[in-house]
Amino acid sequence: MPSPFGRDRFDEARLINIANALTAFRVLLVPVFAHFLISGRIRHALYVFAACGISDGLDGLLARLLKQRTLVGFYLDPIADKLLMATSFIVLAYVKIIPEWLTILVISRDLFILVGSFLILILLDSGKIKATFFSKMNTAVQILTVIYFLAMHAFPGVAGSIAPGAKEAVTEGVVILCALTTAITGVHYLFLGMRDLSNA
Repeated sequence: MPSPFGRDRFDEARLINIANALTAFRVLLVPVFAHFLISGRIRHALYVFAACGISDGLDGLLARLLKQRTLVGFYLDPIADKLLMATSFIVLAYVKIIPEWLTILVISRDLFILVGSFLILILLDSGKIKATFFSKMNTAVQILTVIYFLAMHAFPGVAGSIAPGAKEAVTEGVVILCALTTAITGVHYLFLGMRDLSNA
């Protein structure tokens, strides 16, 4: 009989390996990132965010190449990603770099998906909760949004060289794109959840 949640795909003998260590390191970097951002050291915060992105790519690559995929890593990796993104938007709103309503939208969408996924897991006894293409696109847009605002404040000289009208237009476009993709993916997950419950 197949293992629940596809546990047979993972190496259960090793919980601690290079890939999981990188993921844990990324989690530890989150409060460091928040500290730099709150203390006004935006450039340092940008570097830490970049380090988190690099470690995110490396841990997945190493897990596949070294065959170190574990159940712990399977759950810890997305938790680390969500923790970093949630912290980024919350702190960026706290220091008045991005609009508060955008952070509320991003966090509300994630909470909505989390609660919905939990209900489907309980009601349908299903572990097949996968990220959709639109969700992955939204994640990319959110990451680019954070990088954009961090870069604009980390390098004010470069940002100041942009024509004021163009800078405001690009900033508004970034915010609108992030908001739209966040809202659309939230509605999409609602549709998928209702469909699964209807077909149960």
